[in-house]
Amino acid sequence: MLVLRRKVGESIVLAGVINISVLAVEGERVKIGISAPPDVTIVREELLRTNATEQPTTSPATNPATNPATNPATNSNTPPAQPQPR
Repeated sequence: MLVLRRKVGESIVLAGVINISVLAVEGERVKIGISAPPDVTIVREELLRTNATEQPTTSPATNPATNPATNPATNSNTPPAQPQPR
């Protein structure tokens, strides 16, 4: 895991197309902004964990988070089956 320190207003760029910016720090909470192409799915991790616990029989082939056909983050050569809303 790469660990970086950023101040409010600073950003990091992933794969040359995804920009993650620190918008604000409020107590122990950090507000971030993510700019990415429409074919990149962005999902909060806790939603993936919630879906995994609700569907214990989900296999990688049917789990949208791990299925390359529906998640371009797992396979950049395969477009998603349907665009996901942000």
